Formats: sequence, C-alpha cells, structure tokens
Amino acid sequence: MRGRRLLGLAMTAFLMTAMTGCGEAPQQAAVTEEVKLLEPVGLSGSGEAAAYRNLYDAQVYSATVVPYVEEYGFEEDVVLDRICAFPGEAVSRGEALAYSSTENLDKQIEELQKQIEDMEAEFVEYELQVREDLAKPQDEVKRLEDIVENLERRKPAEYLAAPDKPEEDPSQSVSGSDAGGQMPDESGDTGEGEKPGSSGNASDGLEPGDREPTPNPAYREWEQEYNYWNGRYRITDHGINTALLQLEQKTALYELDHAYALQQMAFLQEKKNDVTIHTHIEGNVVAMPGYGYGDRVQGETPIVAVGDLGQKILKCDYINRKTVAAAEDIYAVIDGLRYEVEYVPMESEEYTRLTTQGEEVYSTLYLEGDAEAVNIGDYVAVVVVNRRQEHALSVPADAVHKDDTGSYVYVLDGEENVYTSVRTGMSDGVYTEILSGIGEGDVVRLDQGRQYSDQRLTVERGNFYSDFSASGIMIYPSSVAAQNPISHGTVYFQEFRTAMYQHVEKGDVIATVRVAADEIGMQRLTLQLQRQLERVQDLTAQGEEKNKKAIEDRMKAIAKLQEQIEELSQDYQTTVIRADRSGIVIWMQDLEKEDILQKDQYLLEIADENTCYVALKDEGNVLSYGNQVTVTYRNREEEERTAQGVVANVNSLAVSRALQSEYTYILLPSELIGDMSVGTEGWGGWWNRARFGVEARLREMEHVLVVPRRAVREINGQTYVNVVEADGSIVRRSFIAGGYDKSNYWVVEGLTEGMVLCLE
Repeated sequence: MRGRRLLGLAMTAFLMTAMTGCGEAPQQAAVTEEVKLLEPVGLSGSGEAAAYRNLYDAQVYSATVVPYVEEYGFEEDVVLDRICAFPGEAVSRGEALAYSSTENLDKQIEELQKQIEDMEAEFVEYELQVREDLAKPQDEVKRLEDIVENLERRKPAEYLAAPDKPEEDPSQSVSGSDAGGQMPDESGDTGEGEKPGSSGNASDGLEPGDREPTPNPAYREWEQEYNYWNGRYRITDHGINTALLQLEQKTALYELDHAYALQQMAFLQEKKNDVTIHTHIEGNVVAMPGYGYGDRVQGETPIVAVGDLGQKILKCDYINRKTVAAAEDIYAVIDGLRYEVEYVPMESEEYTRLTTQGEEVYSTLYLEGDAEAVNIGDYVAVVVVNRRQEHALSVPADAVHKDDTGSYVYVLDGEENVYTSVRTGMSDGVYTEILSGIGEGDVVRLDQGRQYSDQRLTVERGNFYSDFSASGIMIYPSSVAAQNPISHGTVYFQEFRTAMYQHVEKGDVIATVRVAADEIGMQRLTLQLQRQLERVQDLTAQGEEKNKKAIEDRMKAIAKLQEQIEELSQDYQTTVIRADRSGIVIWMQDLEKEDILQKDQYLLEIADENTCYVALKDEGNVLSYGNQVTVTYRNREEEERTAQGVVANVNSLAVSRALQSEYTYILLPSELIGDMSVGTEGWGGWWNRARFGVEARLREMEHVLVVPRRAVREINGQTYVNVVEADGSIVRRSFIAGGYDKSNYWVVEGLTEGMVLCLE
C-alpha cells in the first residue's frame, strides 16, 4: 500500500508539472487566446467527480422506408418486345408489365389457326357433300323399302294346297277329273310327262298327304319380282350405310385431329401468355433496369418490380439475429418520433445463398402501430440498444485502472491521491459504472486534465438533412423502332427527313427511299394470273354447275395472286417512309444515300415524350423512391427554370442485384416536360442533354434534437458532450447520435431539449 501511495504522489508531481507547462504554454495561449479557463465546481484540472448518468451501449443503423416489393421476370429466355409500365406508374393487379417478342409464336399460332380453319371448312364441306350425295339414295332406298315391304305383304304360298280326299263312289272313276285335265293313260301318263311334285295317280299306292307339294306358279313370279326389288334395296341401302360409316369414321378422326389442334392452340396461347409479365399486386412500378426493344433477356431474371406503397417496410444494413436477440431494446426514429419495430430474421440458408451470389444483404423490419405519418423514402435511424444503464453512478473510463486485485481508482483527497478499490459495471467506452467503492461527488484522478471554455450552447430542436447535388440527362425509356416496311423489290435509302431529338407526328415523312422493282417476279405472278383466268373460262365452258368446286378453288387462287400483284405494285411505287406514331426521335441509324435497306431494318427510334425522366448516377446509393428533388434546367431562351420531381425507383436496399440500376430516375411533372425538352433541340444533341441539375435534401429529419458538431467529441465510437449542471459543474454525458452533417449531430437518445453545453 505504501508503494502505491508513493507512486500516486509521484504521478501527482508529474501531472502538476504537465499542467504548468514546459515553455509551450504561450504558443497554445496564442492559438486559443479566446478560450478562458474555468474552475468548475467539483472538478479540478486533473480530476472529475463521480456522478449519476445514463450509460448506453448501442449501435445506430441507417435505414430507408421502402414499399413491399414483388419482382417479376420471364419464365424462359426471350427477346424483349416492349415495356408496358415504367417507374412511378400505377398498375392494377393482373396488368401486363412487359411483352417479349412473340414473332415466332405468332407465326405458329397464325399457321395453326389457318390449319384449324381449313380443317373445319374441309370437314363441313365434306359432310355437306356426303349428306347431299346421300339425299337421293336415301329417298330411293325408302321407295325400295316400301316396295319390298309391300311385296312381303303380298307374298303368295310357295306351294299349291293338295285337294281334300273325296268319299268313295263306285259309280265314279278314281281317275276322273272335273278340272278338264287330260285323262292319264293306263300307266298314269297324261301325255305331258310327270311334273315335278305331282301327286302321281291313284294307283301309286300313296295317300294324298304323302305326295310331293305342288309349286305355286304365282309364287315363282312373285319371287322373281321380290328378289329384283329386294336386291336393289339391299345394294342401295348398303351403299348408304357404307357412306355413313365412312362419314362416321372420318368424323371421329376429324374430332380427334380437331381436338388435338385446339389443344396445341391452347398450348401456344398459354406459352405466349407465359412470355408476358403480369403483376400479381396493385401498386407502382418501382424498379426497372435498362432493357430495351430487341434485347435478349435470360429466363427467370427479374426485369421489373412493383411496390405496394401501402405496405411500409424498413430496410437497413444487415443486423445479426443474435445481436437483436441479446439487445435490451430496438426501435426506429423517424422525424424525431420513436416507432416500435418488428425485426424479421433472415434464414441462414437465404443468407448463405445471397452472399454466395454476391448479393448485398440487408435486414427487414416492420413498423408497428400507427405509421400514417411515415412516407415511402423517409430516412430512418434503427437503434439497437445492447445495454442501457439509467442513473448509474459512473466515472470517466480512463480513470479506472486494473491490477491483480481488480479495478481501482485514485480518489483526490486534498493533495493526495488515495488508491481505492472499486467494483465496476457496464461501460459505454466513455464512462464506467461504479457499483461500489466510491460515492457520488468523490473526485477521481484523471491522467490528463481537461480545460473548458466559457462558450455555452443549448440543445435545441431543428431539422437535420444532408445536401445532395448531381447533374442528369433526360431519357425516354418508352420507345419503338421505326422500320423499313417495304417487302418487295430492292430498297435504296435516300435521306432522313428528321433529326435527333426532333418531334414528329404520326404520318410525318421520316425518310425517303428508292425502290427497284423485281420485274421477273411481277411477270411470273402476272403469267400465273392469266393462266388461272384461262382455266376458269375452260371450266365454265365445260359446265359451270358441274365444275363449281374447281371454279371456286381457282377463283381463290386468282384473288390471292391479285392481292400479291397489288402489294408488289404498291411497294414498287413507294418513295417515302412515314412515322407510325407521334413522339421524339432519340436514335437514328447511320445510313448513307443508296444504302440497301432490308425488310424490317431499323431506321430510327421514336420515344413517347410523355414518358421521360431525368436520369442521374447515384454514387452513394442514397436516393430512394419517393424522395423529393429540385431539377434545374434552361429552356430554349436560355432562361433558368426549376421543376419539382420525385425519385421513381427504389435503391439497392429494396431489390435484388438484377434490378439495381446504376441510374436513378426522376419523374417529372407532365405539364413541364414540353418546356424542359425543347431546351435540348439544336444544342449539340447528347451533350446538351446533361444540362439538368438535381438537388435534394436527404436523410432528412424534422423536429429533432440537434447539437453543433464543435460541442461533440467521439471516444471509442461513442459520442459525448460536456453538460453544464444547475450547480455550475461540468459533466460529460454520452448520447446516441442518429447521424451528423457538416454542422450538427442529431440526437436519438441521451440528451434533452434546453441542456446547456460547454465547449472544451
């Protein structure tokens, strides 16, 4: 103990020497001659009294209010055809956002539709023809059926009935006949020979029931007639049944083929629908990278995002779930108001996936309670308080030392430094909590004394913001290429009749051309038409009714040839290409006179003037959807004007890397677009487009506590100020800072309005 007392006395002597200076004091005084040294109550130049303070161990994370976002892409690799909605535009659930090029699908659908129509027409024609061909045979078979049925009703007996056996009369001859027939001779021969089936004579010894039946001549005559008509009936009926069976079989095959074709059509239509992006939510487009017409887009790559502005989410730098779990408190501060938040932990698998893919990882938090006053794009300070010790007896952290026995301080007792063991609690890096060993007001020795000026500042409420300034260019993302529409002949470019950034109306001439006709092709079509007409004349002469179907087919071919000839004639007479829409020219192909133009070759690009933005590079990634900005521009008369715009796309916090654009889009008031765009005409094209200045206030907080930066010190990442207490003593107090600009810090927690601060 004695050794430590001697060490303390030696240190005191050293500090006194340091305080009196070693020849450097006059220079220091010359530099800071306006500073007046004070002797605050309870504080010596080398010590500070233990006092009760609030201690904080906390981190502040910068966050932004973003909407709930859904990202969309095509299911397969496609060529982009057009974008239907652009950043800032409102869209309804189910609305189309983008179309891919469906040229091949459209061609397949068109060909299949033609096949289905031909199939249907062919079957209907076949069925009608069969029904028509069967009309007369069916009438005939009905007539024949009636004849056969009538014959069947009149069918005579096949054999004549045998005569009943007469009673014996000795006076009558057994061979007598009352029918006038010839009398048989002794042998029973009638002189005509024995007829088949005759009953013989009475001398044959047979009873009448045992004799052969006698054929009925009427039956033979009926049978011949019946066989004739029945044969015709059966042959005709068979022909009809055969034709109906063929119709039934062909109908079954047609129905199978037709059903399959319709199924293929549904598949193609579904596939076409798959290459169209629709939104599943109602909201606003909040992100879209720089894809344009004709660009190839890889399947499953997000190319557009829609945000629900009614769902407000906080996105900030990644906060580990363990940090949140161990924290005493976590909340958000927006415009000086505290909001409770719900932290959404990220699954470890998702974290691994994102980091492996090189994605920036951010944390998501939801605001709890009433967030009506919160706007999309607002800056937020997310405060994670690891530990907070309120009204804790504490001393400067650099006044606490350690040895083998634990922590200790030197308490100033007059001119002596008394070694005193203490038990410590938490530390915020500036102050350390004292649980036992000393009491309030005990002055502990500091290894380095402090000097304070007589300048006083007051903690007040105000607005806090960071200035942002950049230059931008005007862009028109909604554009369509004007193409060469001429299909036939050789097309030679002559000249453009428009210029870059010039407005064109639908129907205006944008280019002149010269078309060299394909004379051989025209002659070939003309000859084919002549032959078809001659063939129709021949068929008509042979019998118009007889060759009705063939004539109809020829007339269809003639109509098609006439259409082709007319199309060729129109193309060959074309001298100008006109705009198919109104807009502003934003790109032109580099062409020289007499360059050959292919069918559908791009000539220039016409943009929708009503869909335009001022685009700028946001190097710090600080702009976000909803931020208000001021755009400065010059009109045609070189008069400087300003317009208020709004950021129309979210920053990288809210979307995946695929949708993180290097440009921020500023949505302009529609009524000012014309005035802003005319300033780009006739000023050297592209370079003049960078004539727009953009200024904004970012990370803005309204009605928050602000402290001048000159009153704030940082130690070990902790901020503190010197507070002048009511009794005149000066005490350091740490506080949680939300951020700072070139002039001020703004206070999250730890200071109150009206506190008087002293500068060192």
